[in-house]
Order: sequence, then structure tokens, then C-alpha cells
Amino acid sequence: MIILASLLAAAVAASPSPSPSPTPAAPSDPCGSILSIVTRPTVTTGACTVRAHTVLLENGYTNTTVTGPGGGEIADYPQSFLRIGTGDSHLEFAFSPPSSNASSVGGATVGGTSDMNFGVKDELGYNANAVWGVNAQVSVPSGSRAFTAGGSQYTGNFNWGYTLNSEFSLAGTLGFNSLAGYNAGGNVAHYFAFIPSIELEASLPANSQLFAEYAYFSQAGIGLGSRSLFDFGYQKDIGPHVQFDVEYGIQPTVLNGQQQHYIGAGLSFMT
Repeated sequence: MIILASLLAAAVAASPSPSPSPTPAAPSDPCGSILSIVTRPTVTTGACTVRAHTVLLENGYTNTTVTGPGGGEIADYPQSFLRIGTGDSHLEFAFSPPSSNASSVGGATVGGTSDMNFGVKDELGYNANAVWGVNAQVSVPSGSRAFTAGGSQYTGNFNWGYTLNSEFSLAGTLGFNSLAGYNAGGNVAHYFAFIPSIELEASLPANSQLFAEYAYFSQAGIGLGSRSLFDFGYQKDIGPHVQFDVEYGIQPTVLNGQQQHYIGAGLSFMT
């Protein structure tokens, strides 16, 4: 028994201790390429922020056709949206200078500029499949009478993205908006609009993707009801610092006897 006990003790002593289980690698931040960071041309605001000490300038052109009584064309450009990274890759500040606008709606050709916007965005978190964050924006009534809201506007968004598989992903925004406009008496009035949106993205070769989006506006303007918007487009990275996009959108909702559809294109630059 003593000999057997000694042999067992020796065997236990000679047996190697089990190695500790390796610590699972933390998921990598999905916000890296310019394709994941540029947020135009959709209603959905992407959850990703520009990286630390990086600057991104998004630009675009849209031509909207209004059909029905008093219809016409509206051109809007360059839609510049300057996004400035901080020392934190999950925090950015943004500024939208006035855009040029030209409209023939109502039978008269009118030109002018839009309002300025200031904003901040925070990427709150991510895991292996999802990313989420928030952003806030303030619009200052600085544009021409025909294209200004007339009063300050405030937006707060919750933004998210979810990867379904290697080809398809979803993204969306829950938007809470205090908006402004001129009423029938020519005075500035404010109203609230809840604007949720959802977007399906399909990855393509060569750093490109297709998207389809639906957005709902609980109130389309002063004295107006809700409206829906469908948006489709293509985005492509031209190297790591430039992105091109083209899109088509349609508003099937009839408001004051009118409907809208538009085409647009954009070019974004990241340094």
C-alpha cells in the first residue's frame, strides 16, 4: 500500500497542470473604412464616428422634382457636411455651412441659401455584430427667406447598425426633432416630428455597397400630416480617402396634391 501510494503521488506530481483557457479576443471596432463612416446620402445617420484627429468632408447634389399643382424642380448643392474628429475616436463635432438652393416650384424661380447646422456625435459601443451611438444637432435660422426654417431646430438621434452576415447588414435611426417653419400667416411656428428609418445594405466587391431605405416622418410640416420616403443607392470607396455615391428617392405620400422624387450624387473626402 505504501509503494502504491508513493507511485500515485509521483504520477500526480508528474502530471502537467492544465493550461488556463485563452482569453477571447475583444471584437474589433467596425468603424474603420470610409465606407463605414460616411453617413450621406441616407436619412439614417450612421453610428460610426470619424477616427481621432481625422477630418471628413461630405458633399452632394440633389435635384428634386415636385409633381402636381404648382410643381417644379428644386436643386440643392453642395450639401457640405464637415465632421471633425477629436482625441477620442468615438467622439466628433460637425458643421454644415449653408447650401445653395434654386426652386421653380409654384411657377416662380427663386434662389438662395439654407440654414447652418452644428452637431456632435458619440459612438457609444459595439460588439461582434452591432454598433450603436447617438448624435445631436442644432440648426440656426441663417438662410434666405425661401429656404430657411425661420427658427432654431433641434434634433436628437439614436443610431444603430447590425451585421447579418458577410453580405448583408441593417442600420437605422430613431430621430426626435423639434422643427420650425412658416405658417399660413407668415409667422414662424414649431412642431415635433418623430423620424424613424431603417436601411438594408448589401456588400459588393471592391469596397462598394448597395442600399435601400425606408423613412417615416410623423409630421411633414406646419399643418401637414405624415409622409413616407423610399431611398435607393450605390456607394463606392475610391481608395481609402474618397467615396462616391449616387441615389434615387421617392415620396409616394400625397401632400397638398403633390408628390416628390429625386436623384442625387455625392463625393466625400477623408484625411
